[in-house]
Amino acid sequence: MKHSIRKITLVSLFVISLGVPFRCGPDKSVKYYNLGLEAARRDDYAEAIRLWNESIRYRSDDPETRYNLGLALFSVKRYREAEEQLREAVALDPLDPETHHLLGKTLEEQGMLPEAKLSYESSLNVKPDYVPALIGLASIALKENQDKSAENHATQAVELDPNNLEANLVLSEAYFRNGNFNAAYGQLLSARKRSPVNQDLLMLLGKVTYARHMYADALETLAAARTLGISNDEIFLYLGLANLALGYTSEAEKDFRLSLFKNPENARAWKGLGETYMKDRKWREATESIGKAMQLAPDDPEAVLDDAVITLNEGDLSGAAQKLERLSSRPDAPQITNYYRGHAYLRMGKTTEARDAFQRFVTIWQGSASLADEAKAIVARLSP
Repeated sequence: MKHSIRKITLVSLFVISLGVPFRCGPDKSVKYYNLGLEAARRDDYAEAIRLWNESIRYRSDDPETRYNLGLALFSVKRYREAEEQLREAVALDPLDPETHHLLGKTLEEQGMLPEAKLSYESSLNVKPDYVPALIGLASIALKENQDKSAENHATQAVELDPNNLEANLVLSEAYFRNGNFNAAYGQLLSARKRSPVNQDLLMLLGKVTYARHMYADALETLAAARTLGISNDEIFLYLGLANLALGYTSEAEKDFRLSLFKNPENARAWKGLGETYMKDRKWREATESIGKAMQLAPDDPEAVLDDAVITLNEGDLSGAAQKLERLSSRPDAPQITNYYRGHAYLRMGKTTEARDAFQRFVTIWQGSASLADEAKAIVARLSP
């Protein structure tokens, strides 16, 4: 939610000031306050910050000035200073849900997630149906990989404010992470009717359409998000994945390399680059890329599988079989593991082990019917 600068009138300040001995303070406080408002309207936040600091010199106990100063500091990413002002504002007016929320946003930007969560909860204690605070809790949950909790908070936010784009995006992201791609897709299509050119929506929609195997749609949507200005490692990763799925290996290689240029630690981009080389049968390059992926994410079962498949294609049948045996014993092994394990045994002449591996593959496989038919035919051929 975008916060707004707050206005205050001379009358309201004098009402607040009743009982305080009158000097020149309130006059100058209001003067600098209003000059700060004018600067903020021009988006001159540096000047607004200077003027509101002056206002606070003459009246330090005004929560509205503290709030506006905190918001201006937040807007220029001076989060630590914003936090100080907003803590003062909360102390002066603990019943303002918006101030609690902005303090939470400031803490979240500093990576202080437990403290941010407490501020969002304080906001909801004051106003239980305050949508921005629910979105804040959902955002924290996503960052802490508590995806089901994120979905619950975001669902409440959307029910309270169906037209809130941020709430819809957070809920869609939660659905996506929870593997509910159809729900994420429907949520995003509904939100897109209200915001057809939002880059964050298009980025997420591209990820979801890729996950739903709508590769051409994913490519088109991600390209639109790229045109609108997104240029981080994630968008190039998903562009690469979509191009790879469509068989455009030259484009996929470019995208994965751009992703890695943006973030050399992106293990999934290294894996995608390796799989691109595997598709082009460039085994040396594939080995290097998958090796980088495994260094960054040694427990990734798909990277382990890729490594075994490369070993198999390079002719090291025994080494490939050993890697596939270890992987197949893991509960997170990709469904296709026993397919390759069966082929390794078959090429080694171990027909019984090959038949058993292909049979296990057929039992759990939920993908392409052609692979299942191939495996069934091999099982039938190898059966006594």
